[in-house]
Amino acid sequence: MSNIEHTISSGNVYEDMGYEDSAEMRMKAKAVRVLADTISASGKTQSEVAQILGIDQPKISRILRGQFRGLSLEKILSFIIALGSNIDVTVSERHNGDSTDHFNIAAAH
Repeated sequence: MSNIEHTISSGNVYEDMGYEDSAEMRMKAKAVRVLADTISASGKTQSEVAQILGIDQPKISRILRGQFRGLSLEKILSFIIALGSNIDVTVSERHNGDSTDHFNIAAAH
């Protein structure tokens, strides 16, 4: 059996890859996951969604494939709202000794 060299993840792939804005990238990735779930639940095509959002279909495709660096979190959330979902924000205190940043977003269909 050979030894395979590996690295234990921090839990944030963007941090592991050395991105300076890793926390923001992780938040946007979670929001895009909810956007994808929202689109899927709607039964609409990417072209129909693009028309609702005022962008073109190739841009929707790029976003859903993880190419969202030029989009703000606010813009992604506005897309979710435009597709008929509400967004609720809850702020809570960290547990004692927890230094990890937490951002959770989930679609409720």
